[in-house]
Amino acid sequence: MNIVFRKTGKEIKATITNRRTQLEQRLKQRNEVLDIFLQDTPRVRSYLVRSTRPDYGHGSNGYVLYGKDDVSSEERQEIDQLCQRIFEIEQELHRLAYVITHLEDDVVFDLNFNDLIGYGFEAEK
Repeated sequence: MNIVFRKTGKEIKATITNRRTQLEQRLKQRNEVLDIFLQDTPRVRSYLVRSTRPDYGHGSNGYVLYGKDDVSSEERQEIDQLCQRIFEIEQELHRLAYVITHLEDDVVFDLNFNDLIGYGFEAEK
């Protein structure tokens, strides 16, 4: 069963504006965490150097020794996830900006459920 949601460009733009505000707040928080990390030159260096070597887990060829001040595997994964999420949020912000720029207010659009959610429409009006 395909449900179609009819929304005007104006309604979509208003919803996208709210969605972008939420995303920008999340991005701001993540950028603050990244900025703190980037100010710690020894940790950044350790992360970059470790990032050149893939983590395959157990069964690798020999031992890899890290110093006590090196970024741990867990920290590396956290930084990777942080950067990945920043990238995803920035991509979504770009996509939404593109939609706002090219959408006409008076045109009525048929949206499927995924479109409705993707633009930021909520369950309650």
